[in-house]
Amino acid sequence: MTDVETAVIRKVAWRLIPFLCIAYVTNALDRYNVSIAALTMNKDLGLSASVYGLAAGSYFWSYVLCQVPANLMLRKLGARAWLAIIMGLWGLVSTSTALVTGETSFVCARFLLGIAEAGYFPGVTYFMMCWFPSRHRGRMMGFFFAASAISSVIGAPLSANLLRLDGLLGLAGWQWIFIAEGLPAIILAFVGIGILRNRPADAPWLTTTESEWLQNRLDAEAANKPTHGRALLPSILNPQIIILTIAFAFTLYGNYSIAFFLPLIIKGLGLSNLEVGYVSALPSLCTAVGMILISRSSDRSGERFWHVIVPVTIGGLGMLAAAFSLGNVYLAMAAFCIALCGLSSTLPVFWNLPTAYFGSATAAAGIGAINTIGNMSGYLAPQFTGLLHDRSGGYVVPLLVAAALALSAPILITLSGIRRYLHQPDRSTTPAAKTV
Repeated sequence: MTDVETAVIRKVAWRLIPFLCIAYVTNALDRYNVSIAALTMNKDLGLSASVYGLAAGSYFWSYVLCQVPANLMLRKLGARAWLAIIMGLWGLVSTSTALVTGETSFVCARFLLGIAEAGYFPGVTYFMMCWFPSRHRGRMMGFFFAASAISSVIGAPLSANLLRLDGLLGLAGWQWIFIAEGLPAIILAFVGIGILRNRPADAPWLTTTESEWLQNRLDAEAANKPTHGRALLPSILNPQIIILTIAFAFTLYGNYSIAFFLPLIIKGLGLSNLEVGYVSALPSLCTAVGMILISRSSDRSGERFWHVIVPVTIGGLGMLAAAFSLGNVYLAMAAFCIALCGLSSTLPVFWNLPTAYFGSATAAAGIGAINTIGNMSGYLAPQFTGLLHDRSGGYVVPLLVAAALALSAPILITLSGIRRYLHQPDRSTTPAAKTV
C-alpha cells in the first residue's frame, strides 16, 4: 500500500468513522433500551411476554418497509442532509416513547421509531462505499458494527441506573430511560451537518491531490463491478442473492432473540435489576472485540468467505449451549457471550458478499433490499420468542429454535455460490496498514 493511500485512508477514517460510530451507538441504544425498560415497564403497563414481543417487534414492521425508500432518498438528498434528518427524527420519537400508556401506544411508538431509523444502517453502508475502497471497507464496517455492541456495554448499565430514578419528577424509571437516551440523537443531527460530506471532492480537509486519488480509486472499483449487477430487480431476484438474504435473516434472528430478551432471561436467573444491567453488558463487550478482530483479520488477509462462515457457526453452537445451561448463571452467560460474539462478528464482513455481486448503480437499493428482508427477523424473533416462552413456560425452546436457524445460515451461504464473485486474496501485496 502506497504512502498516499495510507495517509488518505487514515485521514478519512479519523474524520468520519468516530462520528458515524457515536451515532450508531445512539441508534442501537434507542432501539434496544426497551429490553431494560421492560424490567419494570411490562408490569406498569400490564404486558405479557408475548405482548411485549409483539410491541418490541413492531419496530421492524416499518423498519423493513422503509429501508429501500430511505436509501433512495439518501441518493437524492445526499448523505449529509439525509443522515442528519434521520438522527433528529429517531431522537424525537425515542424520547416521546416515555409517554406510552399501554400496548397500543407502545406499538405505535415502536412503529414510528422504525420509520425514523430505517435509513441509517443501509445509508451508512452505502456511504462507506462512497468513501472507502473495498480493501479497507471491512475494517471500517467492523468499527461501525462494534459501535452497536458498545452501545449495549454502555447502555445496559446506564439504563439499569436510570431505572433507579423511579419517582423523580413524577416519572417512572423506564420513562427516564427513553428521555435520557433519546435526546443525544437530536444533538447529533446538528453535529452531523458540520461533519459529513457527500463525496471526497466536497471535503475541505482533503487536498485536491488526495480527493482526486480517492475518487479515482473508487471509480475504478465501481467500473470493475459485474455488469449483470446493474439492473436492480434481476439482481435482487437472483437465486444466489435470495439464498444469501435468507441466511442473513437467520443470523439476525439469533441476534434479535438475544437482544430483546437477554435482560429478562438473566432476571429469571435470580439477579436484581441493577445486576441485570451490568451482567447483560458482558456479551456485548465480547461482541465489540470480536467484530473488530474478525473484520481486521478479513481485511488484512483479503479473505471474506470463511470470515463469515466460521463466526456464525460458532455463534449458533453458543446459542445451542445457552439453551442447555440456563440453570447455571455462569455457564449461561459464557454461552451467551460466545453466541452473540459469533453471530454479530460475522456481520461486518458479510456485506462484502452481496456488494461483490451488485453493480454500483444497484448497490444502494440492493443493500437496502437485503437489509429489509433480513430484518424481518427483527419482528419474528421477539414475537416468536415471546410466544414460545409463554407456550413452553421457559426460554429453552425459543433458544433451540434460534440456534437451529443460526446453524442453517453457514450452510445456505455455502450453497448460494456467492464465493465465486469474491476477489481472491492478493498474496503479492502487503496487508492493509493500520489506519485507525
